[in-house]
Amino acid sequence: MSSSWKIGLVGVVMALCASSVSAGVVTCLPNNQRVATLSDAVECRTQNSINLNDSNDINALYGTSYNWMKEGELTNQGSNDLFSLTTNSWGTNVTGTWYIDASFWDLYSRAVITMHVGQGGGNPDAFAWLITPGETSGSFTYKRVSGGGGGLSNMFLFGSGTPEVKVPEPNIALLLMTGLLSIFFIRRRVAC
Repeated sequence: MSSSWKIGLVGVVMALCASSVSAGVVTCLPNNQRVATLSDAVECRTQNSINLNDSNDINALYGTSYNWMKEGELTNQGSNDLFSLTTNSWGTNVTGTWYIDASFWDLYSRAVITMHVGQGGGNPDAFAWLITPGETSGSFTYKRVSGGGGGLSNMFLFGSGTPEVKVPEPNIALLLMTGLLSIFFIRRRVAC
């Protein structure tokens, strides 16, 4: 009996594992003066001497032309519109959790969370994370490593795009595995 079915099975298992990979914690660079991280993000962009607080700022940063709508603005922990935060402080060493109301994803297909810190000569002054679609919460940290100023000033939530209507599709990996197992059992029965 050949070992090709084993190779096929390993391939299916690897495909299943790869399909379950999601975004993780994203740290913004450069991080030698100010370090900011946010979980469940796809990427981060930074900017100096600007407070990323409107659609034009977000489009300039990401090189897009989307119609970004502000859906939350916080200058301390709490809630505003579809966005809320809990933190241990609101200064230069911050750890917290962000929350997006689940109804946000009924309205939008893209989300960006921005963070602005007091200027004062540090780099960078503003951070923006593209959030993994469908995520409703995650953690964030901010730390001033060196330089002046740099206390957490505000955080915003922006949304854009129309959500796609999802049509249920069969689980391709499950169908592939079922087919491979069927071939294995048919070949085994013929060989007996």
